[in-house]
Amino acid sequence: MNRRDFMGSMAAAAAVGQIVKMPLPIGASVRAPLPRAAWLANGLIDAGGSHEPYIFVIRRGGESLDARKEYEWNQSEELIRTLYEQGIEVFHTHLYKGFGMAAERPEMEDARRAAAIAHRLGMKVDSYIQWNTLMYETFFAEEPRAKDWIERDVSGLPILLVYGYQQSYRYRPCFTHQEYLDYLKKIVRYAVEEVKTDFIHFDNFDLNPEPDSCHCPACVEGFRAFLRAKYTPERRRERFGFENVDYINPPQWNRQNPPGKLAIIFDPAIQEWIDFRCQVMADALRQMAEYVRSLNPHVAIEINPHGITGGNRAWENGVDHARLLTSTDVFWTEEENPCVYLPDGRLISKIRSYKLARAFHNILLAYIADNPVAMAECLAFNQTLGFAGTAPIPPAMLQHVAFYRKHRELYLGTEDVAAVGVLRSHASLTYHHARAQLSAILTEQALIQSRTPFHLVFDGPLPDLSKLQVLVLPDSECLSDEQLARIRTFVENGGGLVAIGQAGLYDEWRRLRSEPGLKGLVDGQARAPDYEEEVRETTASGASSRKSYGKGRVAYIPALQFDGPLPEPEAYFNISNQFWKRPKNWEEIVASIRWAADGNVPLEIAGPDFLVANLVEQSARQRRLIHLVNYDAQHTPSISSVRCTCALPSGKVAKDVKMYEVAADSPRALSFGPGPSSVSFTIPEMKTYAVIAVSW
Repeated sequence: MNRRDFMGSMAAAAAVGQIVKMPLPIGASVRAPLPRAAWLANGLIDAGGSHEPYIFVIRRGGESLDARKEYEWNQSEELIRTLYEQGIEVFHTHLYKGFGMAAERPEMEDARRAAAIAHRLGMKVDSYIQWNTLMYETFFAEEPRAKDWIERDVSGLPILLVYGYQQSYRYRPCFTHQEYLDYLKKIVRYAVEEVKTDFIHFDNFDLNPEPDSCHCPACVEGFRAFLRAKYTPERRRERFGFENVDYINPPQWNRQNPPGKLAIIFDPAIQEWIDFRCQVMADALRQMAEYVRSLNPHVAIEINPHGITGGNRAWENGVDHARLLTSTDVFWTEEENPCVYLPDGRLISKIRSYKLARAFHNILLAYIADNPVAMAECLAFNQTLGFAGTAPIPPAMLQHVAFYRKHRELYLGTEDVAAVGVLRSHASLTYHHARAQLSAILTEQALIQSRTPFHLVFDGPLPDLSKLQVLVLPDSECLSDEQLARIRTFVENGGGLVAIGQAGLYDEWRRLRSEPGLKGLVDGQARAPDYEEEVRETTASGASSRKSYGKGRVAYIPALQFDGPLPEPEAYFNISNQFWKRPKNWEEIVASIRWAADGNVPLEIAGPDFLVANLVEQSARQRRLIHLVNYDAQHTPSISSVRCTCALPSGKVAKDVKMYEVAADSPRALSFGPGPSSVSFTIPEMKTYAVIAVSW
């Protein structure tokens, strides 16, 4: 697709009482969540030295002459004790990198000894295990059968886990091979029974983008078996035009048709291949997590699939968070989204990734130790610190660790409070990423910067919508009949709906509907034209509208209007943070959402564009907590006269309002005006981060 075609697609997308607590994930996978490691309910403060074993440091090359000394320091009692005295509660260290147990045995024994030191001090231990690397030079010598366990491309060549040009010794294992998973279980058993770990960190949890997907015989036959199991013969005829899938292959590519330029995915086989890759990863993780739990139910499971970064993770990397995070307690994101407010009005954050974690009762780990705003964001949206960094811990992080430990009761047992849910439709985001992801990002950005609390809603399957006041469909093009019926019932029963752009025009396979799926709920919605040569293009037209429907309210916005010229497209149409600006019509979006909520929005805050808020509740303590973060702290070190109105549960009256700040020795009381089921007050001044506790 050329720049003009991309811009047409992007421009069309850019042209965008009842308060909810979420006791269960909104839109969890069909597979039920595993029981969580109970000790994480007390929060997580994780740090360590390097997690690289000495064998890898040497094989990687470029090490210093004192590499051995540095390796030993990173697991020394002196370092571990220092971290303990600084308030770190979980020690992160290496265990297994992928060379094979025989080659790594000395370093694994070192990790076991370091774990014993941490346990003696009362710390938990976090053990690094490489999920997705097979260092063939030593591994094949130990296990010759492993030559059959690796991913191979369409030409039969090994697929590499790519880290620049100089790590071609790292092959990717194929997760359709049970023998590899059985080998990995030996590592896990050693971690649980010998190291007595409390926390397993599976690193590099993704697959390579096309054209580097596995075409080994096990994957090819596995894909065909997947289709046979997923669909009846009749449904296979509907899906492909024929029943026999014995000769369907994974997709292939050439120079004229590179996968990174595929804007809209409507080929049924490619769609199903994406689903197969996501399911392989989810099944492998669930098998490993269940095995860990069988050895010790108190061991936490963590993976590193990254968060919501603007990329098409399912298509590129076989990652569907809704399938994965029901098997985990924690996940990592290494996204390059620093917490900052930029002169062009972009507010860059990791808020979406934190909301993803909260939706599935996970904790998010991210690199935050170099940025006090990132530390504040983490406390506000993660409700714990997560990863505090590597030794030596910087002073700003130590200050936040001390604050969190002193005021931990502000964060424990909290539930996010919001009236609004934004649907992240898996099929829409996967099959027309350039439009659906841009629309979701712009909608979320409008809510973030207007300080409107919201949940992320996932559709594997669509959850109980009665827990929401308003559902927003940001160009959620691909909705099934069942999803549409549930949305219609939600509105008929009193829910609010805000439909944007192409919402509901296609079914879950991205087949154009003969009538718009939201017909009746939405009037005058733009229709997509017929099939064109390579893509189905859609255009946005018509006017915004609002109407009552049953007991509910429906607002329609034809398009989100990107503020300024659209940036140059990236490979795979990644909606990176260069797009993360509020849309031009953000005020209309926010007003429509609040209208659909019939005024039942739990938080109103007057402040600058770079002030962001999160609202949580501790029902057992009878209080709500407002977390405020100043994203422009570098240039605007303090904000004055912040006016707040916070809703309370029906019939409750505020009894006190207290403000906590990291640098303050104690909280200060704020004067307030109590009302029926609400409270209003003014914050005289705040700096980077403040927590306001409203008790009733």
